[in-house]
Formats: sequence, C-alpha cells, structure tokens
Amino acid sequence: MSESPTHQALYRRWRSQRFEDIVGQDPVVTTIRNALRTDRTSHAYLFVGPRGTGKTSLARILAKAINCPNVADGEPCDACPSCDAIREGRALDVVELDAASNNRVDDIRELLPRIYTAPADLPTKVFIVDEVQRITQGWDVLLKTLEEPPPHVLFVFCTTDPSQIRPAVLSRVQRFDFRPLPPILIEGKLRRILEADGRAAEPEAVALVAHLADGGMRDAESILDQLLSGGGDLLTADAVRDLLGLADGDSVANFVTALVTGDPVAGIALLDALEDRGRDLRSFMDQAIDALRAALRGALAGTPGMGPLAGLGAPALVAAARRLAVIDPASAAPGGLRFQLELALLETAPSGAQRAATQIPDRAPVLATAVPTPPQALPQPAEIKAAGAAIPSGEPGVPPVASAIPPVAPTVSDPRPLRAPPGSPVPASAAGSDEPLVELRRRWPEIVALISRHPPTKPLIEACRPLAVDGTVVTLGFPESQLFLRDVADRRRPTLEEGLSRVLGRPVAVRCVATNVEMDITPPADPEGTAVIAAARAVWGDELVGVREVD
Repeated sequence: MSESPTHQALYRRWRSQRFEDIVGQDPVVTTIRNALRTDRTSHAYLFVGPRGTGKTSLARILAKAINCPNVADGEPCDACPSCDAIREGRALDVVELDAASNNRVDDIRELLPRIYTAPADLPTKVFIVDEVQRITQGWDVLLKTLEEPPPHVLFVFCTTDPSQIRPAVLSRVQRFDFRPLPPILIEGKLRRILEADGRAAEPEAVALVAHLADGGMRDAESILDQLLSGGGDLLTADAVRDLLGLADGDSVANFVTALVTGDPVAGIALLDALEDRGRDLRSFMDQAIDALRAALRGALAGTPGMGPLAGLGAPALVAAARRLAVIDPASAAPGGLRFQLELALLETAPSGAQRAATQIPDRAPVLATAVPTPPQALPQPAEIKAAGAAIPSGEPGVPPVASAIPPVAPTVSDPRPLRAPPGSPVPASAAGSDEPLVELRRRWPEIVALISRHPPTKPLIEACRPLAVDGTVVTLGFPESQLFLRDVADRRRPTLEEGLSRVLGRPVAVRCVATNVEMDITPPADPEGTAVIAAARAVWGDELVGVREVD
C-alpha cells in the first residue's frame, strides 16, 4: 500500500535534511562540517549511539554534502539534482545496507564489485551500513578495502554496540559517539512539528511523549505520528496515556505511598483498577520507579514537594525502591508481574500494633505466623545434632530444603538500610538483647548442615554469617567481595527462612545485607571430605595442588 501524499509530505518535513536539523549532536555535526569545509573528510566513519539519535540521518546528510555541487560552509543546498536524488532514495551511488539481515561473508563479498566500480551519477559513492555490529566473519573481506579504499568511495558504519566490532576495524575508521537526547531538546522539535502541521497540544502531553522516547528522537516522532493519526483538534496528556497504556500521576503516587507505608489493601485495589482500565503493568512499574526516584531525590535534597509522596522519609523510600528493584517483569513464574507487585506490597505490611501506631487502617489480614510442617519434610534439629555436624550430600530419599512452606514476612516498623555500615558488628536494633543472637551463633553449625543438603543453597549459607536478630528478623551478612551472593540469596530467601525456622523452632524472616565484618564462625567440617584429602596426600604427598568440589 502506498503512502498518502499528506503522510509523505509530513515525513519529508520531519526528517532531518540538513546538518542544522540534527538535534543534540553539536560536537559531531561541528566536526564533520569543519572536515567538509577544509576538504579533510575521512574515507570511513563509525557512528555509535543509542537508536533514534540521528546516526543514519547524519550519514545521509553527509552523503549529500560530499556530493552537492553547491555546498556552502559545509552545508548541502538540498535543492540540486544530487541532493534530490539522495533525499528521495533514487541515487544509485548511495547504497544503504542493513547488516542485521546481510551479514554473511557472501553478502559482504557481493559489495566488492560495487565498491571498485566507478560512480554512475555522483562524484563519490557512499555506502551506509546500519547495525554493523552484526557483521562477524564478513570483516575479513572488507579489511583490506578499508585500509586502502578507492578514492571515490566513502563508508559510513552505524552501530549501537561498538564492543562487538573487532579492533582491526575500529583502527581504520573515525569514530563519533552520539548521545541520548535530553527531553528538553525533544520537546522543542516536537513543538516545531506540531506547529508545521497546524496542530495544538497540551504542554504536559508534549513533555510526556519526550520522556517516553527515552532519548531517541525517532521514537518521539513515531509516537507523535501515531497520536496525530487519531485525529482531534487538541493533543492531550490523557490521550497519550490511553494510547500507550499509562497510568495517571495520582494512581502512581498512591501506589508508591501504599508501598512505602505498608498498606497492601490500597495498593492491590489500585492494581485492580489499573487492570480494569487496560493499563500495562510493565509501564506502570516504570512509572512507579520514576516517582520513587523523584521522591527520593526530593527527600535527600530537603525539598519533598507536594502530593501523597511528600513527607515520606528517605529510608522508607529506599526500602520500597529495593523491593521494586528485585522484581523481574519478564518472569514466567505463576502470577507474573501482578503477583510480584502484590508481594512487594505485602512484604512490609505492619502487624496490628504497628498499624495502629502508624494510623494505617486495619484492613489487611495478618500474615500467618506459624510455619506448618509438611509430611516427609527436612530432618529435625535433634536428628542433625545426633548425627553430627557433617551430613553427606546427595543421600537418597532426602528431599531438598525448599518446600511448600511459605516464607514468613518480616514485621519491621522502621525500614533500615540493607547495607551494614563498615565496622559495625550488628545493627543498632540488635543491641538491646544479645540472647537470640548468641543462640543463633551457637546453633549455626546445625543450620549450615541442614541447609547445605539443598545443593543450590549450600554456597550461600556457607558464605554468609549471622549479624543480628531483631524479633523475627534474622540479618545475614555476605562479604562485600561476593556481593552477587547476596542477590542470589534474596531470591532464595524462602529456603533460608525454612531452614532457620526449623532449627530455631520458631518462624523467622531473613534479611540479606553486604558487610565487611568478619565473624569468627566456621561451618561444620566435612569428615568424609577430610578423609578423602588425607588419603590423597598419603599417595601423592605435597604434590596435591588443590581439591575442588564436584557438583
């Protein structure tokens, strides 16, 4: 289907045709125009930057400028036959190639005759290759040509990921980096487009489109084109939200407030309303993160502003942000993103006494505080103690630690930073009574032996150390040099909580933090492993250089 004349006219008007039309890339544009003025252009350029920032548009303008007979001050006239042919895609000597689908060696080899053939109509042949990072073996065909190119050829390579391009290629091209465009520049061009089209728009609508473009002018223009196709005399912010499935600002702020203050009923009701209106939860989560970031910035700067998020403390905002940060929107787990958002709301739901103290209506059901023991579950602590600290792994008939026991939600009224301050052995909240922590450290070998029977959790429990016990919350510290273990432990908290609850005889919740504190607690020895190593040393002596565990 051919495009309508009106759409073609708008496309020509929006598309960058001269260097002055390239927005936000002044250093790149200035350097290339100076090279054209002084006739010092390179034979090959590499344009690097995010999508939609003007790489291909600048390559086309460069092709016009280097072939335009009326170029003035490095700027093509955009009116001569050469410029018209390049602009309308009729120039045989300007070749645009998409390396995403033409990256084989044979595809690149087919270019060689066209490279070494003299131009047909223009003074210089220009090859514009997009997504060039997709070329792998094909570079072997072009390397010699890039090093000693014909005098009538110019290469312009465009990429979003230069790390995939081999160094031998990078050394033969001039690289220019394109930066993401700030929203203010995108808004300016969108207003010029609206004015040229004779359309009106609310400032909030233009700002919203510019923000959603995420630094790419092409995305902003595509969104605006889609919105203008819907008709109407005035482009409104509500129309933008309806088209893109976004939530309104009040819904986002109220959800964040429910997340921070621990009001799961209000938060779940908001999620119900959003789904009834057909809003996209992924976009809503991005909006919530943006609102949290803005509120946290205001709280740290001492300018909380107005609205539902005003007055929320920085520690509570940080704790809420961390709960959102661990959510995986692409997870295929049962319940999907909606269930993960609900769990984030429930994770800090206060108990009855705490809810009364914070004046939150008592509408949420209290989470269960008893951990049921399923049939054929893990061995009891007495069995472990009787059998000794070392328990051989892989024993047949022993189920893994993870079971259907639900994790116990922590009941912490004041959120605390998840990172233990350097040099502090325990958080301040644990200073009141040391008895629970002493008991935990005394029984730590039993806990390690029990949880180690679940192979995926074994390295986690062996690497961490108990730092504090605050009511039902146990804080486990992971070395700062192995911070990734803390992130893995966050995803396996139900297993850790079940093992601790089983040994301690009461339900507990687990907090995983990074710390540089060294605790003098060692996991139980493995007699079987020690015996194997001793036998090996008896055979090979000191030539034994290392023994590693075989999964």
